[in-house]
Amino acid sequence: MAKLLKTKIIFLMIIFVLAAASATPAYAAPAFVRVAAKISPNDPSTVVNGVTYTPMQGQGVVTISGVQAGNLLVVITSLSNTQITTVTSNTGETWVNDVHSTVSVNDSLDIFHASNVSAGNKTIIITSPQTRALRAVVLEYSGVASNSPAYQTSKGSHIYPSGGPTVTGSAGSVTTTIPNSLIVVGCRTDSDFMGWSPGPGYTMRTNPNTGSEPDQKVGVEDKVVAATGTYEGTFTFNSDLFACGMVAYAPSEGGGGATS
Repeated sequence: MAKLLKTKIIFLMIIFVLAAASATPAYAAPAFVRVAAKISPNDPSTVVNGVTYTPMQGQGVVTISGVQAGNLLVVITSLSNTQITTVTSNTGETWVNDVHSTVSVNDSLDIFHASNVSAGNKTIIITSPQTRALRAVVLEYSGVASNSPAYQTSKGSHIYPSGGPTVTGSAGSVTTTIPNSLIVVGCRTDSDFMGWSPGPGYTMRTNPNTGSEPDQKVGVEDKVVAATGTYEGTFTFNSDLFACGMVAYAPSEGGGGATS
């Protein structure tokens, strides 16, 4: 009798362990797909449906092709004023403003996302209520949660003397609670100085050290963090004012979005 009872207990324990394991979601790591497009204030005007968009006046248009269904699009905008930009697309995506970071009265950085996008070509329109220079970077990622993926955000700004020694620009930190979260960090400076490098463990997705627009004033980096915990979002660059922001995006359960 005791042996039978012991066997039943072991059997029930096995069932419990298997049930607990099956109830725990498996999160595969998201993947960087590409920098899909950039907008420079030096780009020419674009006319869409009779409306003229001029980047030097705070309005910009990009058309990207080959977007994969279910992927995440991230738009990082830098504007020479503190107004929030607006992002729309011709295929009806819902664009969410994750971060609005400002410094002084003239500079701002915004991070937007559209999740679970449709496949194909897209025309993305970025507008601002003010006529000041616009810079933007559009990135595509796979394997990110399709519904409300942005779950942690942070921002930071500071004014350093222009042209001084190398400084650290920080967006603060986020605390992830989901394994394999994707962290995207953007930072905008107000100078043409270079000397950029990414924070620890990050991969730079723009190349500000080329001295070309829009990269020379906008830094973008990302990384996937396997372990949950607190992570900072930093860059180093030659001294100047900065406005930075960072977002943690949740991976999809089971992972495996499309890459190109």
